[in-house]
Amino acid sequence: MEPIAMTSFTGASGKAYTFAVYPLGTPLADFSGVFMFARKPQAVLDTGYSPMFIGHSAELGSHLGRHDKRAAAVGQGADCLCVHPADEGERAVIAADLLQSHPTPCN
Repeated sequence: MEPIAMTSFTGASGKAYTFAVYPLGTPLADFSGVFMFARKPQAVLDTGYSPMFIGHSAELGSHLGRHDKRAAAVGQGADCLCVHPADEGERAVIAADLLQSHPTPCN
C-alpha cells in the first residue's frame, strides 16, 4: 500500500528524518526501521503529526500488529503509523534522538 502522506520529525541532534505515514493497521512487509504510533493533525492549519509512541524493530511488519504499546497509543489518540527505514546499527540511535525532542505519553 502507498503511504497516505510523508512527514518529517527532527531529533534533538537537529537531524530531520523522513517518515511514510499509513493508516493504523495497514499491513507492512518486514523491514528494519523506526516507527511511531501517531495522531494526524487535528486542525486545518495544524501540519504536524503527534507521536504517541516511538520505537524500532528489525521486523516492522510482524512486530507492529502485536506491539504491546499499540492499545495505549490508540487510547491517547493514535490513528496512524509513521515508519522510517533504518538498518540495525542506526535504528536505536534514531529512536533515541527522536525521543529526546518528542516526548510521548506511551514511551
